[in-house]
Amino acid sequence: MNAVVFDVALTAYILAAVAALSSLIWRRDDLGRAARVLTLAGWICHTAAVGLRGMELGRPPVLTLAEVVSVVIWVAVLVDLVVERRYGITAFGAFLLPVVLALGLGLPTGLRDLALEPQASSAWILVHVALVLVGLAALVLNFGSALMYVLQERQLKAKRPGVFYYRMPSLQTLDRLTLVTLTVAFPFLTVGLGLGVVRAGRAWGRDLVLDPLALFSIVMWLVYAATLSGRVVGRWGGRRAAYFAIVGFCVLLATLGAGVIFQGRHGS
Repeated sequence: MNAVVFDVALTAYILAAVAALSSLIWRRDDLGRAARVLTLAGWICHTAAVGLRGMELGRPPVLTLAEVVSVVIWVAVLVDLVVERRYGITAFGAFLLPVVLALGLGLPTGLRDLALEPQASSAWILVHVALVLVGLAALVLNFGSALMYVLQERQLKAKRPGVFYYRMPSLQTLDRLTLVTLTVAFPFLTVGLGLGVVRAGRAWGRDLVLDPLALFSIVMWLVYAATLSGRVVGRWGGRRAAYFAIVGFCVLLATLGAGVIFQGRHGS
């Protein structure tokens, strides 16, 4: 049942993405409103799907890679709705929803279960996963705002405003949003990964350093740590920070891919 409800949510997200992109290109406010309504409807159905899966399994639905990605999408869409409503960045969904679809369309098949041993299936793993989920969701938003920044800057430098120009916020607003999302994401990601390393190190020993998902997670953390350090210490901003955010998200996708493709202690 939860799979059917999730498919309904995914369909709503698809329609919302089409409406949001159409609103951006043709400057149609009615399509923008339709996109927000469809996004909200999709999120409500997604909430129901996550709840149903939890009831069917009798446990929190965050213990497989598919479930982790699903909840990341759920949190990212919720924050998108809040950002659009609170800050009036109505074009944000046009950049976030395609990312959501790229992640969501891979969920029904191909993602393997996490290999959770009895002693690892505890409050430790739930806290670890929950913290990482919040961090990853904020990084999805970080990528969306960085992508908007790059496109907006290129249009300004070319002195020929394109179809996106009139619907997107100022570069200053986008740069601030990129910084805020990274600042929120990094502590959650750091503590979540730290808990995972401590717990898995005790349970798995040396096998941890050979786990593909763990290794890629460390690389991802280093990229985002360098980006945040550059912004705080090196006064990075603007285009450089946006490009680092995009590179970091590519590493994030590679990290999720490592959990699917390669065998390791995280994979079944």
